[in-house]
Amino acid sequence: MGQTETEAVVQIEETKRRLDSELEELATYLPPATERVKRVAAITTGVWAGVMLLAFVLRKRRQRAAARRLRAIEDRLTRMEGRLRR
Repeated sequence: MGQTETEAVVQIEETKRRLDSELEELATYLPPATERVKRVAAITTGVWAGVMLLAFVLRKRRQRAAARRLRAIEDRLTRMEGRLRR
């Protein structure tokens, strides 16, 4: 605590320079991590979109198959009614 004002200012400036250089060094590690996060996000988004598209297609296919089965049942019933009327 027995520092003069000038010594305190010099020490603060040295600490600031040291922290700045360490921060710059850490910043060099950031771009690869950022790119990795972007890549993972892109892959995740692509997989999600693919799954949603597959779910949509399967749902539509199932609905069409159900409608086809109902039409087939209606056709059979119509034929049976026609036979019963004779």
